[in-house]
Amino acid sequence: MNDLDIKRRELFSVGPHMLGLIFIAIGIFTLVSPLFMGGNTTVLKASLAGGSSIVVGCMIIASYGGTYFDFTEKRYKEYYSISGFRIGRWQTIPAVRSIKVFPHTFKGTRTADGIHPSTSGNVTLFVLALYADKPKPVLVFENRNMDKTMREAKILSEKLKVLMDIQLSETNGVFEIKK
Repeated sequence: MNDLDIKRRELFSVGPHMLGLIFIAIGIFTLVSPLFMGGNTTVLKASLAGGSSIVVGCMIIASYGGTYFDFTEKRYKEYYSISGFRIGRWQTIPAVRSIKVFPHTFKGTRTADGIHPSTSGNVTLFVLALYADKPKPVLVFENRNMDKTMREAKILSEKLKVLMDIQLSETNGVFEIKK
């Protein structure tokens, strides 16, 4: 394995993916609307409008961002993928001195919009940070899945020949690794 693809993708998050799901729901409604709605809407018009909406929704859902590492060429690309086409520029991987993995817990809230009640709760993201000589990290990746973050950190550590600094502490039995 001479490459690593770290994707930033959440299907049911608020934002573009939710918009894609809305387009798909509207498309399905438009497709079935001639069955129960009167008027002069033809099946062809409903099929074209509904099908177009479903295609656009699928394209939006299939779009995501990420970072692709090519270890043979010692470069990386921060990209945005639109229906499988990755748009981004290649950059040289900096001289990484350390890789740190640590949890970041914060209180997440969704503001009420006047219709839905607001929700709040603790959100834990696992941070994978690549450090060069400066105290500020060169690259930072956040993920909700600890196992995925650890796999990616291990691959980066092996390929870049850098030691990992894992700072996961056990809080209410949530985290298992502590170094």
